[in-house]
Amino acid sequence: MDFRGKAIGVRSPVLHPFLHPFLNFVLCLSAYVVPLGAEAAVPGKVQAPVVAYASGDLVRLARKETLQFNKEPFLAAPKGQEFTVFKHEPGKGVVYLAFVQKEGGMIAVTLPEDALELVAPDGWMYLLRGAQAFRDQRFEDAGKLLANAGQDAGYKALATAILARVEALTAAGRQVLQVEADATLKGAPEAYAARLAAVQGRFLEWVGGGRELAADLSNRGYSSLALAVDEGIDKLSARVCAKKDAAAAPVVVPASRLAREEMAAKVRQAAFAVVRCRQAMAVRRMVEAKSYIEEGLGAEPARPELKTMQKKVLAEIADAEDRYNAALSNQKRNLPQALLALERGLKTCADLPQLQKLREELSGALEEKTAPPVTPVFLSTAKTATPVATLEEGRRLYMTRCTQCHDLEMLDSRSAGAWKTEVSGMARRAKIDEAQQNVIVQYLAAAQVVAAQAPARKSE
Repeated sequence: MDFRGKAIGVRSPVLHPFLHPFLNFVLCLSAYVVPLGAEAAVPGKVQAPVVAYASGDLVRLARKETLQFNKEPFLAAPKGQEFTVFKHEPGKGVVYLAFVQKEGGMIAVTLPEDALELVAPDGWMYLLRGAQAFRDQRFEDAGKLLANAGQDAGYKALATAILARVEALTAAGRQVLQVEADATLKGAPEAYAARLAAVQGRFLEWVGGGRELAADLSNRGYSSLALAVDEGIDKLSARVCAKKDAAAAPVVVPASRLAREEMAAKVRQAAFAVVRCRQAMAVRRMVEAKSYIEEGLGAEPARPELKTMQKKVLAEIADAEDRYNAALSNQKRNLPQALLALERGLKTCADLPQLQKLREELSGALEEKTAPPVTPVFLSTAKTATPVATLEEGRRLYMTRCTQCHDLEMLDSRSAGAWKTEVSGMARRAKIDEAQQNVIVQYLAAAQVVAAQAPARKSE
C-alpha cells in the first residue's frame, strides 16, 4: 500500500499527535485499513499460516497480555482489547501498536504477534479506506474497496455515490492526460486546443460535482469521508491541470467548499476519541468512555464506530446503575447480596461514581470477602498449618501483584482448584515465579474458608 511517512519510533516516550506524518495518517484512518494477510513458506516444511499485519490494521487480543514499552512491562491488557497496528515484521515475534496516554500523547507499545487476531472489516471500514485510497491516488484500490462497502446494505448508498464520482473523475482525468500526450493531435494546433478545452471542461465539471459531494458528506456528519474525497480531488487536479506550457493560461479548478483546516482538526479529534474509547472500554471505565464518545461525536457526528460504542457504553452504565441500586437496597438487610451486587457492578463499570463511593463505605466488609487480613481470628477460623509468615506474604503478593491487572474478586467466585489455575495463568503477567504462586494459592485457600464463615455484618 502507498503509505506515507514512517512508523513511529518506539523509543520515543511521547509524541505530539500533530508532529508525525505517519501518526496523522493513522488517526485519519481511525485505525482502519483493509487487512493484509501472508503466509510464510519454508521449503520442505509444513508451517501454520503467519499473518502479516499492515500499518493501520485493527487487531484484537485473543488472550490476556501485558503491554510492553521499550521491552519493559507497561500495562495489563484484557482479552478482547482492540489496537491499531503501527508496524509489524512477521516472524519477529511482536507487533507495534498505538496507545494513547491520559495526557494525550501517543506511544508505540508491543504485544506478541501470536496473541493478536485481525478484526474483520465491516462496510464502514471499507468505505473509509476506499475514500482514503482515492485521496492517496490509488484508484484501483479505491474502486475495489468502495465496491466492497457497497455490499453492506447500511453503506450501499454512500459507497455507490462516492464510487460513481471517483470513477467519473479518474476517467475524465485520464482523458485530459491522453489528449495532452497525443503527438498526432498536437500536429493540428487548433484541433488540439479545441479537444483539450473540451476534455478539461468535462473534468472541471466532475471536479465541481466532487466538491459538492464532499460538502454533502460534511453536512451529513461524515467529516472523515468528506476530507478524504476533497483532498483526493486536489491531488488529482494538480496532476491533470498542471501547467505544461508557460504561455498557456492556467486552468482554474473549482475550489474546495470545506473549511479544511478546521475539518482536519475535527477528524483527528474524532479518531483520537475512537482509540481512547476502546482503551477505556477494555478496562471497564465506561463513564470515561462515554466522555470520549461525546467528544468524538461532537467533532464528527455521524462517526459509525462511535455510535456503535455509544450504545454499548450506555447499556453497560445503565446495568451498573441497576447493580448499584440493588447493592444499596441490600446494604442493611443482606450484606452478602449487597457485596455481590457491588462487585458485579464494578465489573460492568469500574468508574461509576456512586459504585466507587459505596465501595469505600463497605470497604471493611468487602475486604472480609476478597482479601481478609491475617489476624488471630483468621488463623483460628482457617485452621491451617500454613505458617503465618507464608500467609502474610501470600496476601501481600495477592494484593499488590494481582491488582495490577484487575480489582480483587470475591473469594467464593471460584473453587480452590480454579483459583490455583487462575493464579498460574496470570503469573507471567504479574511477574511471579512458581514459589510465589504457591504462596498466593496457600493464602487464598485459607482465606476462602475465612470468607465463607465471615459474619454478615450490618452496615451502620
